Amino acid sequence: MASSPLPIIASRFSAKRALKSSIIALALLIGASSISFAHQPVFLSPESKDASLSPVLVEGTISFAVTASFNRKAEKKYFRFALNPNERMRLEYLILDRAPENRLSNKRLPTITVTSPSGKVSRLKISERTTFYEPYGGQNYFFLARTDQIGEPGVYTVEISARAKSTAILAVGTREIRGEVLNIGSSRGTCPKRIESESEISTERGSQLIGISERAGELCASLNNWIFRTIQRDGKDLPATKDFRTNRVNAIVKNGQITEITIG
Repeated sequence: MASSPLPIIASRFSAKRALKSSIIALALLIGASSISFAHQPVFLSPESKDASLSPVLVEGTISFAVTASFNRKAEKKYFRFALNPNERMRLEYLILDRAPENRLSNKRLPTITVTSPSGKVSRLKISERTTFYEPYGGQNYFFLARTDQIGEPGVYTVEISARAKSTAILAVGTREIRGEVLNIGSSRGTCPKRIESESEISTERGSQLIGISERAGELCASLNNWIFRTIQRDGKDLPATKDFRTNRVNAIVKNGQITEITIG
């Protein structure tokens, strides 16, 4: 085996691709059951080990399937999602019915900790192993825990913490429409990483909002403790004061997307 490494590499690549394909197929099919329709897959990257750099699901009522894979114990990954007032917070925890996950006891499966916008911390407790067969990828899954309740307005943070080599999948939301993921970065179309005590927004940082939705722009501004306002939408000027604020972003929006930004 040591003399022919290429088949081993190919096998690992194929396994990873098969896992991704299976989860995408799962995401497209979950709606056929009584479980939520998580049609949009999100795969957490190594950068998501930092909660402040983790992706944000702009509308947490839209269905997503968020996947976190771990190689060792004690690794952590995060993602966030936003809710408006009176919206429901729905999460479902599942794993593939295959090794190593299906051989792990509940005490060795990843833990899921949820922090609400007000700081309330709760954990999804594993209370079932309900089987679910997904025919497109030919995979069996287990649902382990679910929660469905009226949520708080603001941004929730979900921590997924490994206790062994494993993969966890979190189904979020119920609405079967295309959703938007706000990524943290330094390029246009991403949300800048927060700078503590930022009193003046640079044009470079503010302009990163160009290309994302108005709702995502508002969310990014709140994450950075900026003031956000839309001064023009689809060619129509909106009421705005003429005072100058160095920590305020002014957005021009067309067809739901931010096309121009000014600071002040």
